Amino acid sequence: MVTKLITSINGVSRVDINIPERTVNVAYDSRVTDAYVIQMTLLKAGYKTIEEPRRVH
Repeated sequence: MVTKLITSINGVSRVDINIPERTVNVAYDSRVTDAYVIQMTLLKAGYKTIEEPRRVH
């Protein structure tokens, strides 16, 4: 469900979920969306988030 939720955001290109670590890594086009939009989408769906953005070139 989380993958479908996040990939529905315009600009998201990849979602990697690690269930044992309870983490989600999201790759997105910063010209289209940003970490705030992704975080708010997760919060509205009832998920707790901790933002740790990392730039990927």
